[in-house]
Amino acid sequence: MHIRPATRSDLHAVYLLWAELMDAHAHYHSVFGYHRRAQVELKQMLLHRLREPYTRFFVAETPDGLAGMLIAMYQIGHHGLHYKRRGYLAETLVRPAFRRLGIGRALFGTAKTWLLAEGADHLELQVAVANEGARQFWAAMGFAPTTYHLVQPLVPPPAPDAWPS
Repeated sequence: MHIRPATRSDLHAVYLLWAELMDAHAHYHSVFGYHRRAQVELKQMLLHRLREPYTRFFVAETPDGLAGMLIAMYQIGHHGLHYKRRGYLAETLVRPAFRRLGIGRALFGTAKTWLLAEGADHLELQVAVANEGARQFWAAMGFAPTTYHLVQPLVPPPAPDAWPS
């Protein structure tokens, strides 16, 4: 297993990991829904993020393909704050067959090293409240809750195969 930054040539595999993550979270809340027929547009969104100068997609590569990914972003906030250089950890997934092998820790360690080199003075992430395994993993990595991220959908979610109107 090798942790490395993703490249454009990884786009399809990264999209499949992203979709797997969204599908795994779909039963937690409707906010994790996506239009399955929008693969081209979703890949364009991921490609745009992949090209951002302060974003890195880290992937865990095995001989059988990608076993996981973590998206990290570096953001500078207001100079009046104690912690203003934020490292944000976004979509993170280790495929079920590869869990409990240290891949999540390796992805996190690589992302943390990059964020520290960029100048991050703290790390943040969001985790689904109902995702007990992820909450335990991130707690073991040293994270603790500070706020609750609340969501109120204002319209019902579309059907999974509906196309945006």
